[in-house]
Amino acid sequence: MAKLDWTVTAGSGVGCILGLLMSVPAWAIELNVQVLSTSGEPLEDMVVYAEPLDGQQLPATDKVISVGQKGKSFAPYVSVSQAGNDVLFDNQDDITHHIYSVDSDARFSFKIKAGEQRLQSGLDQSGEVAMGCNIHDWMSGYLLLVDTPLFGKTSQTGSVSFDTPVTGRYKVTVWHPQLLADENREAQIVDVQNAVQVTAQLTSRMDEAPAQESDDDFDFLSEY
Repeated sequence: MAKLDWTVTAGSGVGCILGLLMSVPAWAIELNVQVLSTSGEPLEDMVVYAEPLDGQQLPATDKVISVGQKGKSFAPYVSVSQAGNDVLFDNQDDITHHIYSVDSDARFSFKIKAGEQRLQSGLDQSGEVAMGCNIHDWMSGYLLLVDTPLFGKTSQTGSVSFDTPVTGRYKVTVWHPQLLADENREAQIVDVQNAVQVTAQLTSRMDEAPAQESDDDFDFLSEY
């Protein structure tokens, strides 16, 4: 797994480079991460998650994330959830989809008609879940299941923020299916003893995401 070319800065403005750990007075434990491309541009919709390394006990989240089917595509293309939580599939199209997982410990396959929702359980194993549609074979999406409640996706400014409930060392990982690194992720260790700003410039480049569209006008409107 590749390391990030990053800068870690404490609230006092003192920083360190390239994986050196920093300890500062424990009065706040906010962890802010900004993800940049190899050329320094902010990257949106990158998954970032933080895993405790010192035995910190973190309360699990019960957040149910939604994976939509809209315009014959997965919306969003990339989602992230804590392993063990249900995921809501929401068909916002006026056609039937047949959603399935690909080469994953999280196995599912189901039909979802126009306007229907389905709450999928049994997603207990962490890992990457590639998804497709048996009816519209150009549709592709990804769900990352993580073993931590500290997860999110970056905004347009490339930023995401976590409130870490316990101080200590965390492995901060950036993941995206188009990140051309080992296991599609880069990671580094941060010692969270105070409010910390991590500027993570990737050392691996991003590939282009596949187009979720067909070359023809095929629609599946009947019962399937």
